[in-house]
Amino acid sequence: MRGRMFFSSLSILLLFAGGAAAQNNTIKGKVRSTSGVTVNNAIVELRQIGGAATGQTVTRNDGDFAFSSLEPAEYELAVTVAGYEPAVQLARFTQMDRMDFHQVLNVEVLIRPKQDAILGAPGTSFVQDVPKPARAAFEKGIAKLREAKSDEAITFLREAISLFNDYFNANFQLGCELYRRGKLDEALQALERARQINERDGAVFHWFGLVMVKQQKFGVAEYAFGEAVRLNATDTASHFYRGLMLIELAKQMSDKTQRAAELTRAEQEMTRAWELSQERLTGVYRQRARISEMRGDREAAARELEKYLKAEPNAKDAGAVREIIARLRGQAH
Repeated sequence: MRGRMFFSSLSILLLFAGGAAAQNNTIKGKVRSTSGVTVNNAIVELRQIGGAATGQTVTRNDGDFAFSSLEPAEYELAVTVAGYEPAVQLARFTQMDRMDFHQVLNVEVLIRPKQDAILGAPGTSFVQDVPKPARAAFEKGIAKLREAKSDEAITFLREAISLFNDYFNANFQLGCELYRRGKLDEALQALERARQINERDGAVFHWFGLVMVKQQKFGVAEYAFGEAVRLNATDTASHFYRGLMLIELAKQMSDKTQRAAELTRAEQEMTRAWELSQERLTGVYRQRARISEMRGDREAAARELEKYLKAEPNAKDAGAVREIIARLRGQAH
């Protein structure tokens, strides 16, 4: 499993079902540690035997996951999560010859903690003995970034990696710059390589989350930002973006209880981002307004937007925000 591309495969959120009548089967599962504890935020990849990845999701709500609209076939469920050994379990639909038969498979996947699961504290420094030629190429690349010469910077960063393939900083900086250039697939490859070299650096997960936001893969983005704050609890930006993703996920939920729970989590992340920013991250007001509106409290939403305007009186969209406040209070014509 370690050789498999983690971040690239992670970007597959939804199943690629063809819509044929046969594709109406479901796998429902739960991920549990060998000690019996359910595990949330585990990545579950679905693969058809002998084929490529069919879909991927992240466990939540007591380790639960599900894949639907499946054709009758044999599948592998590959589970990965920080601190545990990778696990693979087979799932086979028994009515494979009946194309109109709907079957639900219930699967439990057990994962075993790693022997070296006790990690250093978030922010632990990562030191490498980098060969001088690779370091020189890296430093030239950073200098070109400061000069806003992106193409030359990318060339030097790639050279540094070619000289020392396990160069964490070079892979990470390359991934960030490729993201800025809109080359998302290449950015994911570089960030994945950086994660393989040092999986304790929350910044790698943060930038991966940003790539997922660009691709509107909100569930996986929320997972990535969650890993970033797990590794660095004082990362203001990751708390903010995680809250943002929880709001987006809540918008997609029809279950009122689950939706309310996601909004509560979103509010907690926004509050943490606000505290860490020393109450200067004014974008939090706007996101709190969204949360209040989704809860049906239009007056609370209007008040949050008023706080935003007070903090940002010269905001470019101040006029639009005032119109929203008027609509929230039923004053728009």
